[in-house]
Amino acid sequence: MKDFSRRLALTAAGLLLSGATILAQGAGLGGNPTETIKTLYAQGQFEQAYELGRAAEFNWEGDPEFDFNYGLAAIESGHYEDAIFALERVVFLRPDILRLRLELARAHFLNENFVAARAEFQRVLDRSPPPNVQENIARFLAQMDAAQLAKRRQISGWGQLRGGYDTNVNSATEAEAITTPLGTFDLLGDGRAQSDEFTRWEVGASWREPLDKRRTLDFRAVANLKNNLSTDAFDLGSLGLDATYTTQYDFGTVRWGARTQTVRLDSEVFQRAYGLSVGMDRELAKGWLLSLSAAGTRIRFENGGELDTNQLLMSATVLHPTERAIHSLTLYQALEPTEHSGIGKHNGRKFHGFFYGLQVPGQRYQPYLRLGAQKTNYDDTQPVFAVVRDDTMLTATAGVRVPLWKGGEFSLEGVYSEVDSNIVVFTNDRYSIEAGFRYSF
Repeated sequence: MKDFSRRLALTAAGLLLSGATILAQGAGLGGNPTETIKTLYAQGQFEQAYELGRAAEFNWEGDPEFDFNYGLAAIESGHYEDAIFALERVVFLRPDILRLRLELARAHFLNENFVAARAEFQRVLDRSPPPNVQENIARFLAQMDAAQLAKRRQISGWGQLRGGYDTNVNSATEAEAITTPLGTFDLLGDGRAQSDEFTRWEVGASWREPLDKRRTLDFRAVANLKNNLSTDAFDLGSLGLDATYTTQYDFGTVRWGARTQTVRLDSEVFQRAYGLSVGMDRELAKGWLLSLSAAGTRIRFENGGELDTNQLLMSATVLHPTERAIHSLTLYQALEPTEHSGIGKHNGRKFHGFFYGLQVPGQRYQPYLRLGAQKTNYDDTQPVFAVVRDDTMLTATAGVRVPLWKGGEFSLEGVYSEVDSNIVVFTNDRYSIEAGFRYSF
């Protein structure tokens, strides 16, 4: 989440109401320093235009053109109270000009006085403005509804059931034999790739508790299970619990989090993880968002301390929503040494990679695409194969969501992954396709 006022300011700027067809032109208003304020505003120097207007306000307040342009500069520079006072003066003199009321409504909106903003927007709607103006006002009203909802406690949940087919449920190689310093061995049973049909279910719940205007607490719980119909040994399930404390600042949003996760393999506890994280979100420019995060996680395996690791993961994501699509790019780097420096050191690793995401919002169909690549280098010689393991993984996911009713959707998804390793037993590829339904409430 970004700073609320800054987010609304950027949203409002994007929804600026077209005043060219509304504001009466050539009203005969003129004088200085108004022209200088207008020039600075046109150059994007909003703070300078505001400072000039504030210095001249004592002598020029009451002049409609000065008040209007000073009010616009105050809005764009974030001085919403000053903008309201200036625009109220000019609206009092010219209540018939809709553009003036629209800018006053926008100033109230950005100042989070939604009652006053609604009143001014309604006065404009009562005058039957052009359709494009009505549409933009509707967007402002929707933003206010969402903002007011965000200030209240929110509890939500969801359930999902899918079914599909996986060509490699155990992520194993298709090779029939492997060669080690001790000789060549045939791979049988679980050592080779196995295909199977599966069902997948997931349930989850979230709770948002606003503490004040800038701070919130979020709690989230998710449980899921992939049940292979013929191969129970690779049934995989997990239970995750998250808590996040969020604070909004002028420069952006800072998040502190804690997480625990338990993974089960064939109904038995396989792995436990405990982690802390910190992140920051901020607006880079109009339509560009940046998210930075770092997380430390203790990963503990139920059957053997030599597999235990401690992970430090850092990532950076750039999000770019446009009118037609939402693009995202994530770069990440991780260090994951083993808990013990002696035996099992070869299980420690370093990896880095990226994910690219594309979503296309729509009322009937919502397609999406995710592409990723990861390079992994292990810390020590693998004792069985007498080499240091080195992997490259590629992933691709494509799917579509189809809204069915409020809270309900159908989804269809295909996934491809490929791991190329210098140790043949770790080389594998897999395809899966699944479809199902999700209900959120």
